[in-house]
Amino acid sequence: MVSIYFFVGKGGVGKTTCATAFSLTLALRNYRTLIVSLDPAHNLGDVLGLKLEEKEVKVVDNLYAVEIDFDKMVHEHLKQLADKIKEMYRYLKVLNLDKYIDLLKHSPGIEEYATLEKIIDIVEEEIGKGKYDVIVFDTPPTGLMIRILALPTITLIWVDKLLELRKAILERRLILERIHGEKTRIKISDKEYSLPSSISEDPVYRELLSMRKRVNMLYSKLVDKNTTSIVLVVNPETLPVLEAYRAYTFLAKINIPVKALVINKVLEFKQPAREFKVKIEEQEKALRMVREMFKDIPVVKVPLLPEEPIGIEKLSKMARYLQPILS
Repeated sequence: MVSIYFFVGKGGVGKTTCATAFSLTLALRNYRTLIVSLDPAHNLGDVLGLKLEEKEVKVVDNLYAVEIDFDKMVHEHLKQLADKIKEMYRYLKVLNLDKYIDLLKHSPGIEEYATLEKIIDIVEEEIGKGKYDVIVFDTPPTGLMIRILALPTITLIWVDKLLELRKAILERRLILERIHGEKTRIKISDKEYSLPSSISEDPVYRELLSMRKRVNMLYSKLVDKNTTSIVLVVNPETLPVLEAYRAYTFLAKINIPVKALVINKVLEFKQPAREFKVKIEEQEKALRMVREMFKDIPVVKVPLLPEEPIGIEKLSKMARYLQPILS
């Protein structure tokens, strides 16, 4: 069984660095690990000091990395969507659907659905191959990622409604077919087309079933705490903590459990200089908020390191702070 980790957090909190260091921890424990960057602002390659692409690149033993081209992903999603629409509604080709399909790129939710489809593709592919024990996703900023994680729940609800509606349409067509003794036909321009009247011959119903199967596969993994782990990443500051708490409470509502919270870049001074007094007070306030808001999950602290954790050697030093996530 493949384990899945999503590192989620506000932009700039060090989400990519934490996800990468954690992936190194897994690899060092002999877990075959794949880390995937879904963030439009790619930093994974920079953190690793490697040139990454959509094809898997070996980082160290047991660790491979992939960086998804966000714009290309959205474009491919739109193309697949357009092809499916044209296939399902062949008889409407005469109406030139291309200009309408082209407008979809500006529709709300396209980026979210494109990312969801990519996650499903990756999970399905890796489960089929059995090459990895763990997949770690470095994700877009919190707002976008939370909408993506909510999509399976929302999609299953409306797909079920669409299946009911489509079934009712087909049943009514079948009644008309029996009354008239022939299939229902429509005329567009100078051509006539017969319409499907049974589930087995209806491409729309088949596509809805296929969509439901794929989305339900991911949903079942997201709500399974033994398979999927959400790791929230914050800095010891008020705004990232508040944003993480909103994500935490929302995910609880849709039954997606959060495994741990990482507080990154914690200042540690035995005797802080006077200039740092206000900053230390702000940090203490944020840490108190964490203790109050996240009582039910483990909290992992990563200190502000003397050197920026870029490259395998420095990431390996950071990795030891993230080991408690595995407990």
